Amino acid sequence: MPFIHFRSYSGRDLEGKKKVVEAMVKAASEAMGNPVTAYTVVYEDIDREEWEKSVKESVMEPLKDKIIMESGVFVDEK
Repeated sequence: MPFIHFRSYSGRDLEGKKKVVEAMVKAASEAMGNPVTAYTVVYEDIDREEWEKSVKESVMEPLKDKIIMESGVFVDEK
């Protein structure tokens, strides 16, 4: 049911990615009450040079009204 799409700079190894995914799914599972088996996670590597175009412009900007946290701060607390 829940789907998490995580984008990060390229360069992390598979073990590091698994740790991040495990932590996200555990936290989401506890907060939402879903079993961890309900989650699907995509971990996408983005080259630093492509971040502005591939993430900020094409994903974040169109979804700006749905952003809940930006740079570690909840949007409603800015």
